[in-house]
Amino acid sequence: MKTIVQLVNLYSEFEEDNPELSIEDFCIKYLAEKASSKQENNDYLAPLDGQLGELVGKLNSFASLYCKKALLNVGLNNVDDWAYLISLSEMKNPKKSELIYKMVSEFPSGMDIIKRLVVLELVEEYPDEDDRRSKRLKITEKGVEVLLKSLPIMFSVGQMTFGIIPENEKVMVLNILKRLDVFHSVHYKDIRTMEFQEAFNLLTKK
Repeated sequence: MKTIVQLVNLYSEFEEDNPELSIEDFCIKYLAEKASSKQENNDYLAPLDGQLGELVGKLNSFASLYCKKALLNVGLNNVDDWAYLISLSEMKNPKKSELIYKMVSEFPSGMDIIKRLVVLELVEEYPDEDDRRSKRLKITEKGVEVLLKSLPIMFSVGQMTFGIIPENEKVMVLNILKRLDVFHSVHYKDIRTMEFQEAFNLLTKK
């Protein structure tokens, strides 16, 4: 009973300080703080932000390896081409720049990916009716076929990458990553033109 009272009091404080957040957010924060308090003291351990960055980077490398192996079966060489293709199918007929911006890519790299997809006849480009200097993109019938063929394979990649985590933990991680995605998406357009220190000050509110 004492533990329940403590939890209620903690949630009351959290709700007062964060009225826009949900009870799920409180649970995530509470569990994260408990996990942090149990972390061993180690003078050689990297700061938490550094550990997160390292683990996210490694996880991305693992997933990219699995994706590359899987996508060879559908005629694609890497996960970036697949990600562009599926995003294009969701966006319908975007400008090239709109697709590249959505994918958070550098412009030259994004253009290279689009060129590859056009050469493979998975994507078609055509002039924008309102701005002849711009080109719009659309997925071709062949592109749709490749996507449909790839979806069950990529589902298997997801199971390879995240399958050992229970569903309730996946939901918790997903909610955390969504919050990060929303936060960085809000600032991304402005930060692209900023110097590092200015970007640092904006994201850390300094």
